Amino acid sequence: VDAGGPQLPSGSGSSRSQLRVLALLTCLLLASACKPELANDALRAVHVAGVRLDPRTDTPVVDLVEDGDAGRSLRIWIGEFEAQSISSALEREPIVRPNPHDLWKDLLEGLEGRVSRALVTELREGTFYAVIEVESRGRSLSIDARPSDAIAVALRTGAPVLVRESLLDSYPEIPDDESALEIEHRGRPRETRESPSL
Repeated sequence: VDAGGPQLPSGSGSSRSQLRVLALLTCLLLASACKPELANDALRAVHVAGVRLDPRTDTPVVDLVEDGDAGRSLRIWIGEFEAQSISSALEREPIVRPNPHDLWKDLLEGLEGRVSRALVTELREGTFYAVIEVESRGRSLSIDARPSDAIAVALRTGAPVLVRESLLDSYPEIPDDESALEIEHRGRPRETRESPSL
């Protein structure tokens, strides 16, 4: 399950996204409050293979696949908005109106910063956690993030995505047939719970 805060009422996605953007700006401006950069050991580069719908939970899943011959994978259940944002970035769709992940990218560039990498760092009590590592004006910052947000931002900025080796193959498979649908990012999102109980 993608890391997230308390569930908000339906229709509050925009407010929640604005709060995330404000949190990012606060962390960039108050660099001392951010976590120190994580160690490099036991990290594996992955690529985003796609986003599918788990028919058992009716919830989107992002597929991360290890680069190289091993090809191990990690699947993370995410929210509908984040699934569409990731899918849109994968398809390199033209930006008609920026979403919060596009805004993050523009804000970082405006602050002379860049995303150096996105890390999926741990699985704790059924929830995945991630970090976005940013370089800005000679400083390296590690910003807590949900994996879905970190992936969406990394795809937009061309930053690599890495996963702790211990997390690879740590989650159950979802059906790999016609019932596991690819997310159609152009459609209107359906209302689903962001963090289903598995």
